[in-house]
Amino acid sequence: MSFDPITFQVLWSRVVSVADEVAATLVKTAFSHVVRDNHDYSCGLYDAEGRMLAQSTQCTPGQIGAMPRVMKDFLARYPAETLAPGDVLITNDPWFGSGHTPDVFVAAPIFRRDRLVGFAVNSAHHIDFGGRLSAPDARDVYEEGLIIPITKLATAGTPNRDLLELIARNVRMPDKVIGDLRAQMAADWVGARRLVELMDERGLESLGDLSVQIMDHTEASMRAAIAEAPDGAYENAVTLERPDPDGRPIRIVARVEIAGDRVHVDFTGTTGQVDLPINAVTNITYAYTVFPIKCALHPHIPANEGCFRPVTMTVPEGTCLNPRYPAAVRFRTSLVYYVVEVIFGALARAIPDRVMAPSGTYPLWLGNFAGRFDDGRPFVLHFNAQGGTGARRDRDGVSTLVFPPNVANTPIELLEVEAPLLCERKALVPDSGGPGRQRGGLGQEVVIRNVAAQPVLASVIGGRFHDGAPGLAGGGPGGTGVLAVNEGAPLGRNAQVLLKTGDAVLMRFPGGGGFGDPRTRDPGLVAADVRRGLVSVARAAEDYGVALGAGLEVDAEATARLRAGP
Repeated sequence: MSFDPITFQVLWSRVVSVADEVAATLVKTAFSHVVRDNHDYSCGLYDAEGRMLAQSTQCTPGQIGAMPRVMKDFLARYPAETLAPGDVLITNDPWFGSGHTPDVFVAAPIFRRDRLVGFAVNSAHHIDFGGRLSAPDARDVYEEGLIIPITKLATAGTPNRDLLELIARNVRMPDKVIGDLRAQMAADWVGARRLVELMDERGLESLGDLSVQIMDHTEASMRAAIAEAPDGAYENAVTLERPDPDGRPIRIVARVEIAGDRVHVDFTGTTGQVDLPINAVTNITYAYTVFPIKCALHPHIPANEGCFRPVTMTVPEGTCLNPRYPAAVRFRTSLVYYVVEVIFGALARAIPDRVMAPSGTYPLWLGNFAGRFDDGRPFVLHFNAQGGTGARRDRDGVSTLVFPPNVANTPIELLEVEAPLLCERKALVPDSGGPGRQRGGLGQEVVIRNVAAQPVLASVIGGRFHDGAPGLAGGGPGGTGVLAVNEGAPLGRNAQVLLKTGDAVLMRFPGGGGFGDPRTRDPGLVAADVRRGLVSVARAAEDYGVALGAGLEVDAEATARLRAGP
């Protein structure tokens, strides 16, 4: 059965709204701030064949992009005919999920009149899943926490008590971890009820016809967008500033081939897997391969499995983008986010006006703090904050945006409630946005002090400590990152340190790269940036060729002389 255009759009919107209700339930019932406040989760609805029908509006690209493959692995382990109402499946295995143990995927089959009609699936980043606390020097996955193979979290509506007790015994914050797992189950069950209600209301016996029409429509739209880009093979490579333990550079190499209505990305030539916790399994590599392609070519259509069909990839086994078990993977975002940069850079050779300059928001910066309050209560806190994104052809970069994962900065008030920590400074860093016709987004500086009577373990990862995010089309680089303890010398690397009472950690997040020649930027915009404290008078003259008067107004004659050059 084919639906007329109006009915089709109404039903499609309703299905997306059900996915959003799964997300709303998860957020409202979650115990940890990572889900509740940072919004590090994703939700999707699938048809009876395990194909993604819709995703929630709020998602992280890494989780939702990996989720269709996770669903197929769920069904390979538990075929549809073996499932019953109330069953719930679970895994956090990095090689089946989105690449590291904190991301837990939970799926519930949806039955209507004893017939399987679909699945509700969600993933959530847990505050802790055992192992060493976010160790930046881990050498294999065994150091990184408890691994749950694909199994049942609930059978016929009864939670798996043995599994929950096993998990609780292996984590630092069992109340929050188990609470979030129960929230994940509840969210899926709410989604199941709402989808059945929709089917009853509209008289749908199955989701099959609607699913096919949604995915085919999306696929056709995606293929049409790809076909508008010029055919060709576009190559790019990025070298991470941190070498492997043997001192060898780590490179991501990509060849983006556009042929008609298809895109193929070949990562041949990428560095082999490394003895660092930054390796990225193929599920998340594919997720961050599709993401920049959709952003550049067709950003507005709602995502579902139809978006993925025209995009394929080749990634050799044993590389850092397809590591063999048991490679360390905990901080795979320190590497895989660069896939976005390398693909945008390749596409810039074909469609320069539709990509953004590299961002200071990757590699991911994350501060993990663990210890005890003075009354003995344990705490684990994830502090999310980022720098500036790269500029685009028609607009400046965004300051302090968490990109590309689409999660929120951790509110300072939350940090000070959830842990015995005090934030003494949180401010934009002037001149950190890369100069350009469009300026890169600014980074920020955060200082966090331990005010507990006992030490706090701080594990901080970051990057761009030595070289800022490059500009694009003549734009300049963004400011670099800084990590230091007690105003000491910059560490220049990721670190795990024990903060004694009164010790403070400083994190200065990098800025984004600029787009276009900075000396073509509107002088009025430069002056406005100076008045807002975003750009200094000196850098306005040096980078933009804009001279300002005593009142910070543009001196047109002096500016003309500066821009004319010697």
